[in-house]
Amino acid sequence: MAGFWNYRVILCEGTGTEPTLYQIHEVEYNLNGKVTNWSETGAAPVGETVEELLADTDRLKSAFSKPILKVVRQPRGYELVEVETGELASAEPPAGLNA
Repeated sequence: MAGFWNYRVILCEGTGTEPTLYQIHEVEYNLNGKVTNWSETGAAPVGETVEELLADTDRLKSAFSKPILKVVRQPRGYELVEVETGELASAEPPAGLNA
């Protein structure tokens, strides 16, 4: 299935003695911008050179320019929603991506 992905900040609400955490995750979308999947664990920058590591760090920072998300249980699974609005998470396809 064709689509695209980006980095997003996801609020991981703690339960009981677990703390509430914010993490950056990879979020995948279909060509219409609807979330189809997200990484289970947070992302970390990586590179084979210091320059690649710095470039990946810059890509991770792009998550801060988008609304914060959280995982919400629905009757048929889980979905990502925007923390501030409660609306389903979505994203605009990158320029040049053909639908």
